[in-house]
Amino acid sequence: MLRIFVSCALLVLSACSTQKSAELEAFARAFTEANQATEVEPMLAIYALEGTTENTKNLLKNALLYELGLPIQSIEFEALTGSHEESIEYRHQGVDYIATLEPSLRMRVRYETEDRFESLFSIGKNSAGQWRIISSRPM
Repeated sequence: MLRIFVSCALLVLSACSTQKSAELEAFARAFTEANQATEVEPMLAIYALEGTTENTKNLLKNALLYELGLPIQSIEFEALTGSHEESIEYRHQGVDYIATLEPSLRMRVRYETEDRFESLFSIGKNSAGQWRIISSRPM
């Protein structure tokens, strides 16, 4: 619990309105809590997975298992830059994939590891107005 408090206290938000900041702080807390769970389901719950394939979900679960439980140093939200890495559109085995939500921000998660590991996530709001991590789905 102390780790969650410390992680949230280190939260850095840039160029966001007060309301947006509160929403993003809540999302960062949800991410931190999901990260500390013993199973991947809480983390999957903060992803936008509507329309994704079972294969995509399985790949995501395996990737999440690597990071699950790593101590979080900080979570920052950044404006999108338009770089290629922010795009979720791609083609695989003849199938075109697109983002499950319109990307709005990038979330940078830095972990307290020896190698200073960090992950970048594109996030957006779903139709209910909730922040979610974006995944991909077939067109």
